[in-house]
Amino acid sequence: MDSDAGLSNPFEIVVGTYEQYLLGYKVHNIVNEYKIEKSFATHNHVASIRSVTSSKHHLASAGADETVCLYDMRYRRESGKLIHHKDTINCIAFTPEGSHLFSCSNDGSITAVRCGSWQLEKVWPTAHKGSAVNTLAIHPTGKLALSTGQDGILRTWNLIKGRPAYATNLVPKLKSNAKWITVIKWSPSGERYLLAAQGNIYVYLVESAGIEKELTFDSNVICVEFLKDDFIAVGFENGDIRFCDLKTSMHTINTKAHSMRVKCLAHMNDLLVSASSSGEIKLWRYNKHSLDMLQTVNCGARITCLSLTQTYKDLVQQKEIESEEEEEKEDEKIKNRLRLKHEVIIENEEDLEVTGVRNRKEKMREKKHGKKREIVEDAEDVQPSKKKAAKVKETIVSKKKRDRSSQMEDVIEKSKKKKKLLKANETSPNKKRKDRSAALQITLPAKIKKIKTNKIEEYPSRKHKIIPVTDAEDAPPRKIKKKANTEKRLVPKKKKKKITR
Repeated sequence: MDSDAGLSNPFEIVVGTYEQYLLGYKVHNIVNEYKIEKSFATHNHVASIRSVTSSKHHLASAGADETVCLYDMRYRRESGKLIHHKDTINCIAFTPEGSHLFSCSNDGSITAVRCGSWQLEKVWPTAHKGSAVNTLAIHPTGKLALSTGQDGILRTWNLIKGRPAYATNLVPKLKSNAKWITVIKWSPSGERYLLAAQGNIYVYLVESAGIEKELTFDSNVICVEFLKDDFIAVGFENGDIRFCDLKTSMHTINTKAHSMRVKCLAHMNDLLVSASSSGEIKLWRYNKHSLDMLQTVNCGARITCLSLTQTYKDLVQQKEIESEEEEEKEDEKIKNRLRLKHEVIIENEEDLEVTGVRNRKEKMREKKHGKKREIVEDAEDVQPSKKKAAKVKETIVSKKKRDRSSQMEDVIEKSKKKKKLLKANETSPNKKRKDRSAALQITLPAKIKKIKTNKIEEYPSRKHKIIPVTDAEDAPPRKIKKKANTEKRLVPKKKKKKITR
């Protein structure tokens, strides 16, 4: 069983039973009046539950069915099951920071599982030389752990390096009781720890590694809880609860709490919870010299283990509220998407007369185009303008189209600016050609013009010389050779008649 001084009201009492049920009871504080009501009940085990522990929002239970059941207390559901032991699981415990879950079993092994992923990270298969491991306790710093087994040896484990640090043989001191130690407790500061066997409690100091105090009682010790570093509460087989001061070794309180043995004890601030094998669960307020009962409830089953856990229902309600708010925001976004494109926003109440004329025009447009248009005329949408002149803004296009049109306008303006710059600094090849043709006026003979595909060429062939002149009329005439008549004559030549005198 675990206790956490940081728990706040309301909290829950979780008990495991011999009848395989895991039961939860919520404790409410209403103006210093406490109420206990049943919050949940599960039946996930097929054998008796031997140990239950909690850390943050995780809850774990283990028993004789060789399984560890995991629960998420935020959502009130089972997270899964761990099946890595081959015999009854005697004890489970979370590390103080809630990073790992340790368990020990009758199969002689101790295991470490990482919380969240629930992967098996470390296994000591023969922690006590193959004999059953009865119980274990983790130091408040999470660096050390103690375990006892049926071999009668108290083993100290270095959890940082993952190996045993040293072993203490309890048989010479406790004799036969050394094999059946089921109670190991660390003090809140971690400076001392205690072992309980039959009617004796042995308090050890860490510095000296020896016994500091030895307490003897007239009844067998069943459970022990550190209320302070030097102040403990002890539950006995006869149903009594006693408070003991370790400094003076005096019993400050002795109360008949239950009719049967006190099976479990746990505390939170100035509240103490006790559970009996008869099924009774009692809530007490305590100090060094008084123990007052606040509430009691009977679960109707034989209780075997107990733990305190924080109530997470408020967190679930907050998440539900946040989810509802997110849904409302999404609905608003959808409405904005489906909102009609055409709206008229009035910025001054004096402009209502102007908008009346525009409303008529829009109605006429609706008849023509068959499109509906929304006109905002509510007083909430009317905003007073800073200027005296009334302004009426018509948003005919949706926001996306406005953005696109503005982008297009920017592109067009840029292109116009580029064209202006090109015109100002025009150095195109066409302009150069025009200047050259103005400087040089080329004239070609008429016959050459006819030969050259009847088109005037700007640049004549290399055979003809270019004569630069100002006027075409001043050019000297050129002699053009006649072509030789190379055509064959088909008609024979007539012979000249000889003239005779």
